[in-house]
Amino acid sequence: MEGKAISLRSIVAVGTFDGVHRGHQALLAEMRRRAVSRAARVAIVTFDPPPRTVLRPDPDYRLLVSLDERLALLRRFGAGEVVVKHFDQRFASRTADDFCAELVDELGMVELVGGPDMAFGRNRHGTPEVLREIGRRLGFEVVVLEQLTVDGAPIRSGVIRRALRDGDLATAGRLLGHPASLAGRVVHGDHRGRTIGFPTANLSIDSMRLVPADGVYAVRRDSGEPGVMNVGVRPTVDGTKRVVEVHLIDWQGDLYGEVLRVDLIERLRDERRFGSLDELVAQIKRDVERAKAVLG
Repeated sequence: MEGKAISLRSIVAVGTFDGVHRGHQALLAEMRRRAVSRAARVAIVTFDPPPRTVLRPDPDYRLLVSLDERLALLRRFGAGEVVVKHFDQRFASRTADDFCAELVDELGMVELVGGPDMAFGRNRHGTPEVLREIGRRLGFEVVVLEQLTVDGAPIRSGVIRRALRDGDLATAGRLLGHPASLAGRVVHGDHRGRTIGFPTANLSIDSMRLVPADGVYAVRRDSGEPGVMNVGVRPTVDGTKRVVEVHLIDWQGDLYGEVLRVDLIERLRDERRFGSLDELVAQIKRDVERAKAVLG
């Protein structure tokens, strides 16, 4: 658990909150409103690893953000306290009664807030109706909010994942309410970028992190620098391994060993094979100029 600081009164929500999308943000906004009226604080309980990776393992499942990014986004959008619970089969076997009692004891929970599909505890037995009965015994209220929709469809992390896999940043950004991002530790590559005048930072991406569709992207580093990111196998130089590399425009320095995080602003083009290295260099120059225009 991160920063166990017991609050006397808390408005609590429980979930994975992958991506902290607009639906999550609306939930947090309502929690803030309710917290003010009850002189309480907003407390989020989330899990690592995500429950579905334990309960329904899927080799294709990927996360929109890392745990650190998730915590930062939750705080950015209004969480005063964030508690991280380790999720495993033992935790999954706990009853809703037991878990709710823990939240009351640890956080002083006076309200439990969630969406219409809220359910937790062993076999997801803790539906809103069951939770209300538990709340009457333990002294907390259960508040069920309407599902936030965009264009008539509910906002789901799975829909955002599909958009990113298709390279559709516009849809992903509209549903997230903030730019999609990617982060990884900078490792040594083949240093080919330096030889053609465009040094790149090669990112080692966590295996659970979603990498968007192959292509070239205009990106912005979290510290502000504009850049161009390539995702793919680099077919012009007969690459076979999928890589993620970022060229920071007009920037010099050593990033090896550091974690580089970028926001994905616009997809510029597909990755493709060029007839020669000179053609590739000419295209990279055009990519850089277009990225500058996109990023202002």
